[in-house]
Formats: sequence, structure tokens, C-alpha cells
Amino acid sequence: MQITEMLLTNQTARPGTKIVPKGLVIHWTANEKKGADAVANRNYFNKPTTEASAHYIVDDRQIIRCLPETEMGYHVGAKSYKPEALKQLSSYPNNCTIGIEMCVNVDSDFRAMYKRTVELAADILRRYGWSVDKLWRHYDITGKNCPAYFVSDDFARKYTGLTAQQAWAKFKDDVHKLLTSNPQPTPKPVDKVSIEVNGKLLPVQGFLKDGVSRLPVRAVAEAAGVVPGWCDTNKQVTVNGVVMPVTIDAGTSYTPARDLVAALGLQVEWEQTTKTVKLSKGCVCK
Repeated sequence: MQITEMLLTNQTARPGTKIVPKGLVIHWTANEKKGADAVANRNYFNKPTTEASAHYIVDDRQIIRCLPETEMGYHVGAKSYKPEALKQLSSYPNNCTIGIEMCVNVDSDFRAMYKRTVELAADILRRYGWSVDKLWRHYDITGKNCPAYFVSDDFARKYTGLTAQQAWAKFKDDVHKLLTSNPQPTPKPVDKVSIEVNGKLLPVQGFLKDGVSRLPVRAVAEAAGVVPGWCDTNKQVTVNGVVMPVTIDAGTSYTPARDLVAALGLQVEWEQTTKTVKLSKGCVCK
């Protein structure tokens, strides 16, 4: 499954608050206008005046990641919440949920978008070890008519030919079938590595794969005083203008330590005893 990372830079919509997800919330963009695809909706989230956001936006051609899954988005905020949401999630469900926006622009293929969303939802549930009981409609949390085709019969018949109740049940069943028909092998234990930048131990970790240390791009770059970039033309993550070969896991982009330190102009040292990657500016010898 291909996911294009276009992380938001709008701090009004991306507070940077860390979360531990407890559930997955399904939304619709409610924008049926031509051209209102995933990129257009992501760009709307990225406007400085926009206070709303979600982790993913799906259209009939692609999946856009706007936020890491470990960061809070503003997708289910309200003045009050339904009792079951308060019981199972928290008093402020934004702080423990992942949000997916489904596009409904008139110039798109709803069935293709729906299929991509089912695949994405199944992938997220699988990675967290969840079943479909962790799926929520926006409506289930706040009472908002969202996604309308899973809440309102008129919209449901327009988009799916079913009642809203039937359409939501089918969506959950489609996700469940994908989960159970394609069981994943038990993942091998991953060797975690600690990261130290200029003498400061970071609160995040990297991992070893095939003998290579892979580090979280944003956390390490920012600790070194550099803001990583996003190349919209090539859909690539950059550090100081250098394209990073990234692996995305649970919403975080990782890259080999050697590539990252080269782009940051740092020196690297490996401490085997504590499994720590130490990055530093090094010394200037005259």
C-alpha cells in the first residue's frame, strides 16, 4: 500500500502533542466539489487559519499522511461527547485517536476511494493488534453527521445504495474480512537503539535492520537544529536539501544513520554496550 507523506507544517492544526492511540475514527471531507481530492484537503489543513486536521486523507488515487500516528490531530473535538466515547477513549478523544478523512469530490471514483480506505483501516488495526471494535464513526464520538453516508440514509443511498446502518456494517465487515483473510506473520523482535545528539539522550528510539541503524528523521534533525523538509514535487523527505531514503513505520519516517548524519554534517559513534547511536558536531582540529 502506497502512502504519500505530506506532513502538515501549520502549527495551528498540528500541535505536536504526543499520543498513544486507542482507536481509529472514520470521517468524510463533506466537500463534493470538483478537485477536492486528498492533496487539496491536505493543503486546506495546512493553511495557517485552519484549526482542523487528520492523520490521513484518502481519495481514489492516493493516501496522504498529514500527521504521524503518534501525534494528536484536531478531528473529533467538540463541546460534549457521547458516554461510550468517554468510557472507552478519554475526556478529550483527540488525544488518543487516529483520524482518516474520506474524499467525496465529484470527479473521483467513490468505490476506489472506499477500497483504499478499507485497506488503510485494516493496516492500522493490524499494526496495533486491534479488531473492528476499535473503529469509530465521527458520529459515534460527538454526534456529528460524519461520515454522512454512514449516518444519514439519504447520503448512504446516494453513495452506497444501502441504508446508513447497512453501509457502516458493510464497511466494518469489509475491514474485518481483510484483517482475517490476510493474516500477517508474527513480527520478529526488533532491536531498538537509543539516540544521543550532542550529549543529549532523545526520548525517541531508532532500530537495527540488517545491521544498519535507522533513526527517526524529524526527531534527530530537530535535535540538531535542522527542520526537515518535504519536496512536494517528488514527494520526498529532505534534510538540508538532501533526499532521505525513508522507511515509514507507525507514521514516523526512519532513515539509515549514515545518510542522516551526512546530511546534518555530524559525526557518529556506536556504543555497543548500551546500543546507543551518538551523534555530535565533533571537534575542529587545527
